[in-house]
Amino acid sequence: GQIALQKLQAGEFKFIISDWNMPNMMGIDLLKAVRADEKTKKVPFLMITAEAQKENILEAAKAGVSNYIIKPFTPESLQQKIEQIFAKKP
Repeated sequence: GQIALQKLQAGEFKFIISDWNMPNMMGIDLLKAVRADEKTKKVPFLMITAEAQKENILEAAKAGVSNYIIKPFTPESLQQKIEQIFAKKP
């Protein structure tokens, strides 16, 4: 998460896929940092997790996640989530 944040701040990215559970910085903390940064706040963000807890989904939604997918998932469901994110973009 910390390395991802450094790379996001140093470069230009058009899409972020992050796991919820990561060492050093959780995905939710990465999401909050991305949304708080003027440079990255509008980058679409897909959260992937094994956590199906309603509280986590609500926290991610409040933090501005673009979409959320729960493990295990199929390539088709991943594609569908990504398509949903980019269909929302102006």
